[in-house]
Amino acid sequence: MIAYRVLPRRQPIKIQCIRFYSPDIGGKFTGAGRFVKVKPVTNLRTSTAADFFTSPNSKLQSLVWRNPLQNVLVTKKPWTPTTREAMVKFITHLHESYPEINVIVQPDVAEEISKDFKAAVHEDPNRPHLLFTGTEEDIATRTDLLVTLGGDGTILHSVSMFGDKMAPPVLAFSLGTLGFLLPFDFKEHEKVFEQVISSRAKCLHRTRLQCHVVRNGNSTPIVAHAMNDIFLHRGNSPHLTNLDIFIDGEYLTRTTADGVTLSTPTGSTAYSLSAGGAIVSPLVPSILLTPICPRSLSFRPLILPHSSYIKIKVGTKMNMNKANHIVKLSIDGIPQEDLEAGDEIHVINEVGTIYIDGTQFPIAAKKQDAVKAGANGKAQEKEAVKRSGIYCVAKTENDWIKGINELLGFNSSFRFIHRENNESKKDDDQE
Repeated sequence: MIAYRVLPRRQPIKIQCIRFYSPDIGGKFTGAGRFVKVKPVTNLRTSTAADFFTSPNSKLQSLVWRNPLQNVLVTKKPWTPTTREAMVKFITHLHESYPEINVIVQPDVAEEISKDFKAAVHEDPNRPHLLFTGTEEDIATRTDLLVTLGGDGTILHSVSMFGDKMAPPVLAFSLGTLGFLLPFDFKEHEKVFEQVISSRAKCLHRTRLQCHVVRNGNSTPIVAHAMNDIFLHRGNSPHLTNLDIFIDGEYLTRTTADGVTLSTPTGSTAYSLSAGGAIVSPLVPSILLTPICPRSLSFRPLILPHSSYIKIKVGTKMNMNKANHIVKLSIDGIPQEDLEAGDEIHVINEVGTIYIDGTQFPIAAKKQDAVKAGANGKAQEKEAVKRSGIYCVAKTENDWIKGINELLGFNSSFRFIHRENNESKKDDDQE
């Protein structure tokens, strides 16, 4: 008889790979240029919140720093020469004009721009350009101000990094394709940043939506935030979606459509507009519900109060198999895990939701409501409103009107063709 020794099952080894820097070697950047030094962002203090004050003579809010601004996160549209050059120029300006400012970048950006600096700060060999980088979690907890170089998509991607944390004020420079959120040209960056750091800038407050995803009746929903929109759609399925929509606990309708989008006023010029929704000023507190290619002509877009609580449940049909019940979910253009029959999303504004008696809502929303109802509830609720949404540095109260005129060509007339010019051109061609 041969005895066999049973070996223990080999366990997988978890290896954490830090691609661009390592705190163990003092934050030295493996691919850094000679004029750049990269350190871990964990060396910096945690973020400090700005204050925002309203004025009876302005629709915007004044941005005031209680503590000096120190940590600035600079993001850009990836791998484009224009934004790359602009970022190097902007960071150089910060290092030379504001030595107290700590510049934070994402790891892939640090790799991309590290060799683009052609000289040290003020050409002093003992003063390299110092960049801080790390994980998204570490960056989010240490950022005082977010500066974006690109288009609207760059802002959405950058803001999503902060999740359910309070997002810092956003200073956006137009270097992308679309610019509804971009009041400033990059040529103004020195002047505008000086206004921001000296507490002389104005901000427009943009609301965000909370999306609570409940799968298979799970009592703990997954919570995500949307600055633009949340949309459910059929994806590559040949079948229309069947979604049961409830508003404040009351059944509204079942969709037979390609999908439906829920958007903030900021997102009203995005997918919702393409689907036939209204253009809404970001100052209007509301939630837009817009069907995407509905079968019924009577299914029209709705503008709901911002206090509304919306529940959407994926429905079923008897003659459809399970594979055809799958619905795609996207939040601010980022695909999420697919929804199946019976799954639900609960959508509310970050603050201000009013729950009517008898309505059911996710655990996370109950906790939020319990905080407001507790001791000092009104003071906490007021502070929650102040800390919610996204504060975007604005140029004037009319940035939105200028945007829809210049970018959308709002109510543009037909182009007039001069017949005389065309006839003379025909005569020349004949000759």
